[in-house]
Amino acid sequence: MNDLSFSTIFLHGILLSIGMGVIILGGMSLNPRIMLSDYPPQIKAQVPPMTSEDKRQQKILGIFFWGFALAIFFYSSSQLAARSGGQLSFGAAFLNSYLVFQISNLFDFLVLDYLILTVLHPKFLLIPEVNASMLAGTTRFHFIGFLKGIVIGVVLAAIIAIISIIIW
Repeated sequence: MNDLSFSTIFLHGILLSIGMGVIILGGMSLNPRIMLSDYPPQIKAQVPPMTSEDKRQQKILGIFFWGFALAIFFYSSSQLAARSGGQLSFGAAFLNSYLVFQISNLFDFLVLDYLILTVLHPKFLLIPEVNASMLAGTTRFHFIGFLKGIVIGVVLAAIIAIISIIIW
């Protein structure tokens, strides 16, 4: 674990955060309904369900999102493997991936969910049936999503670490 570089982890986490932010906000600017599944239940209940076109666009966005995220995770793991002379331990690979993920999880909560959607709520990112007042009480919902991300990060980091060890 001596080969972990927290400055590199931070850099990769910021890169993942910015890339994911561009993908998510870019997709939402084209069609905000593709993120309907990430809205709180009380808002979903007031909005018509996703159309087949919304779902198709959501899948395309998901492919870009996960393709980019996995590329960053494996790039980060490859950099860790290079620093460790090809002797990648599970603990180091796991911690590296977990911390990169948690930086983006925190960015998602603080910047995307809280600042942009809850505080600024630009009209072009909102589903037409949703108004700013509906988003006012959603901070708790987004915080719970952040907490879920902490647990999801454990599973994702373990999978990335195992695959990284096999590859490198």
